[in-house]
Amino acid sequence: MNHLSFFNFTDEPFRLTPDRDFYYPSAVHTAVGEVIRFGLHQGEGYIIVIGEVGTGKTMLLRILTAELAKEYETAFLFSPHLSPKELLLAILRDIGIEEKIDAGASLDHLLRILNDHLYGLSQCNKRLVIIIDEAQNLPMESIEQLRLLSNFEADKYKLLQIILVGQPELMEKVERSDLRQLLQRITIFERLNPLSEKESLQYVHFRLNRAGRSDLRLDRGAGKVLWRYTQGVPRLINKLMSRAILMAYARQQQKFDKAVLKDAAKSLRLPKKRPWFAHPALPWLTAATLAVVLGLVAFVLRHDLPAIDTAVLARLTGR
Repeated sequence: MNHLSFFNFTDEPFRLTPDRDFYYPSAVHTAVGEVIRFGLHQGEGYIIVIGEVGTGKTMLLRILTAELAKEYETAFLFSPHLSPKELLLAILRDIGIEEKIDAGASLDHLLRILNDHLYGLSQCNKRLVIIIDEAQNLPMESIEQLRLLSNFEADKYKLLQIILVGQPELMEKVERSDLRQLLQRITIFERLNPLSEKESLQYVHFRLNRAGRSDLRLDRGAGKVLWRYTQGVPRLINKLMSRAILMAYARQQQKFDKAVLKDAAKSLRLPKKRPWFAHPALPWLTAATLAVVLGLVAFVLRHDLPAIDTAVLARLTGR
């Protein structure tokens, strides 16, 4: 007997690879998805979605790609370490027209092939959407190539649209002064935040239900441990719960209590978020603040200046 049969799971509830059958439509994922859909229907050339590692960007993109199939042709790129020519080849390959490309074709020739394909799509009232995941890894010259691709347009609408998805470092790239022309063309910026504490628990129960165990629930103590070690990041929740399942199975217990989740977090070496008052820098900050206040008081006394306003003093001392 393995852990799946022990818990009577019909599927692995917390696998790390994106699985559309286990997509949890949280408030933030739903909102970001709606904005992306709106931007595409409005014909916006560029859309940027930012999110920390593990917040569910790829899962959201897969859901959207499946929905877009009727209205758009999509090119979905996962490996953006590409030169401008490699980028175009990857796009053409993903939309299935690489057989038209001669070996050693020039960049200009590839652009002509893409332009002809876009024109053909427009005759069918369709557009191409290029989605690039982990876009923060794109070389600068390839980002510039993407900007040039946005010049493919008809009289009243874009022939292609581009969605750049990546970690916060992506914004540092597009905000560079030498990319200001690209920045001016980006009209939609969305941030995919982690789940709230309440939604983190709902996420776990949703996945357990999808795996056939709607009766399995985390109690309040276990939910607090879950939040403390994951802070609502779906990938971390999956890691922690997957390990907790194995530990509960090893102990032959049909529940995920506080002790199991703590031991699972410890075995994964997940850091526990400190409360603000336990931050190691706080004593130094407090001492520095006190020194500033005492210095100001001494200065006032020495120069016979009016007393410091109590409201200002309160702000300085944090009281």
